[in-house]
Amino acid sequence: MPQPSSSTATPPAWWPSTALVLGSALSQAALALAGWQLIMAGQPVLSAVCALALVSLLVGTLSAWSALQQSLQTAHQLRAERDEARAAREQLQGALRCFPDALALFDAEDRLIIASDRYREMNPTIAPLLQPGVPFEHIIRTAAQAGEILEAIGHEDAWVKQRLAEHRTPRQDFLQALSENRWVRINECRTPDGGLIGLRTDVTDFVRQQQALQEARSDAQQARRLLVRALDALPVALEIFDEQDRLVIYNRALQRMFSHIDYPASVGRAFADMAAESLRHQVVLEAIGQEDAWLARRLEERQRLVNRTFLQAFSGERWVQAFETRTPENYIVAVRLDVSDMVKQRHALEAAQREGLRNRQLLMDAIEALPEGLAVYDADDKLLLCNTQYRQMYKDLSPLLQPGRSFEELNRYSQEQHHYADRPGQGPDWAALRLASHRQPGAALLVPMHDGRWYRVHERQTAERMTVGVHVDVTELVQKEQQLASANERLATLSVTDGLTGIHNRRSFDDAMAREWMRCQRHQLPLALLLVDIDHFKLYNDHYGHLAGDDCLRRVAQVLVGDVRRSGEIVARYGGEEFVILLPGSTEDGAREVAQRCLERMRTENIPHVASLTSSRLTMSIGAAACLPDAKSQPHALINAADAALYQAKQTGRARYVLASSLPPASDASNPPNWPPPPPHVAATPAS
Repeated sequence: MPQPSSSTATPPAWWPSTALVLGSALSQAALALAGWQLIMAGQPVLSAVCALALVSLLVGTLSAWSALQQSLQTAHQLRAERDEARAAREQLQGALRCFPDALALFDAEDRLIIASDRYREMNPTIAPLLQPGVPFEHIIRTAAQAGEILEAIGHEDAWVKQRLAEHRTPRQDFLQALSENRWVRINECRTPDGGLIGLRTDVTDFVRQQQALQEARSDAQQARRLLVRALDALPVALEIFDEQDRLVIYNRALQRMFSHIDYPASVGRAFADMAAESLRHQVVLEAIGQEDAWLARRLEERQRLVNRTFLQAFSGERWVQAFETRTPENYIVAVRLDVSDMVKQRHALEAAQREGLRNRQLLMDAIEALPEGLAVYDADDKLLLCNTQYRQMYKDLSPLLQPGRSFEELNRYSQEQHHYADRPGQGPDWAALRLASHRQPGAALLVPMHDGRWYRVHERQTAERMTVGVHVDVTELVQKEQQLASANERLATLSVTDGLTGIHNRRSFDDAMAREWMRCQRHQLPLALLLVDIDHFKLYNDHYGHLAGDDCLRRVAQVLVGDVRRSGEIVARYGGEEFVILLPGSTEDGAREVAQRCLERMRTENIPHVASLTSSRLTMSIGAAACLPDAKSQPHALINAADAALYQAKQTGRARYVLASSLPPASDASNPPNWPPPPPHVAATPAS
């Protein structure tokens, strides 16, 4: 007989029948023993009663035995069904473990019957609650309060209410966002007995991929918009064709360049069709009259295209430089740049170059026809050209007279080869004088050569700082002057030229002052005077030496001479580092303009003067005066007025000019007659 299970306290169904059969057997044995004893004792009636009881008990025992057999059969059947249910449950659990989705089964009263391990793993927060009999509402409310359901955070009760309503009438599957950026797809279905099966599929990776894909698409769209904007902002035209030579991208510059093509409607259109349309509009000049051949050649070139650059002429006098290249993806990228202005300028340049060559040849012919020698040096003081007469005049230099040779090199070679005249006694150093004259062109320089010839050199600097020199052979004139030298010795001592600077000297100025004073008095013309003094010239000499000081005086003299423009105006060396500028016919305004120009030109010369107490560059102070000469006044009054103004310029900081009219009134001896009234502005003006 099978043993009852130890796992339950309830006796099996066959146990009462077994007890009854055992009791009946014992009773039968007791009655049989009692009947035998009564028979042996001579009690037949009682023996008969015992027999009847024994028979009755035997019948009952048989009935009980039959019931016991039936109970045992029922017990075996129940055990088999229980084992079968247990095996089915274990099979279900095994199947649920293999099932990729999470599954939970609820009964008709919405209580949990079973939940898979996957269901518990997917919901770790509520996993301890997933026991048979737990209500569905309790499960979801616990998950919402634990923050497991993102959409329920902050309004858990309302969400639970809505979720229960959806749970009672299951709808199509839906997505649910969980904490830690997890996503599940929920599918619920009612069973025929009113229960509910809930499936949960972890779609986190899928949702994240979709999100990433959406972000990538958004980024791609944004990148395309930026690309289109960037291409439209380009000043050059651009177009891109795919591997089948169909237009995929263009920019606005291309539409403006080829307005005969509707580019927005041409996206996806083949290049051959677009080129044929241009030919119909006769846009491509080189294709006119041979359209078919040109188109075939153009398409063939695109077939074997790798990189190509070419220039195309279009109608309307337009020129386009095209750059075409094929990408590794077999796309063709074409960049087109409108170079019409550049081509026109190039044509104009070529024409100008031809004209320049013709003019240069004419100039060279004219230079070669000159009877004087001519040489031109560039801004770097290197020989550009010289004519045949120049080469004949300097035959000893012929091997070196090549373009690119510097003047200093040629001059040094002439000095080393003694091309200049010897220096008997204390004669001048002609090589040094020639170099100084060349670097600071001014008055013509007379240069003696070793063979007795004399050349007069006239040099000027152009606006491009080129030096042009004209060399004239004045040997005969010099020889005649030398013959008269002794007779003109006194005249030479009274020369009107300052030997150092090459400008008028003090004697020449005195004569000119007296002469112009009388002339202006006679014609009732104004007369202006500028007295110029180099600031801190003694410090300049002390620092740079007297040779540099002499060169400085010459440069300042040339600066002042540059502002002498009218007839009768002269620049003279007044003494030491002082100069004087006489301006007949000029008023105070004219004197002011000349003074301003002198200061500006001095600043432009940019002569270093590190020892100066005023500026690191050489500066000068100017006193200016003007008057209307009359019979009661003398020239020295005008000079004194200018000198007083010069003194005031030095006292107020140097490197400036001061008008005498801005000074306070002084004695009559210092003020010339008919003195003009002070101007409305400050007369003293700094040099910078």
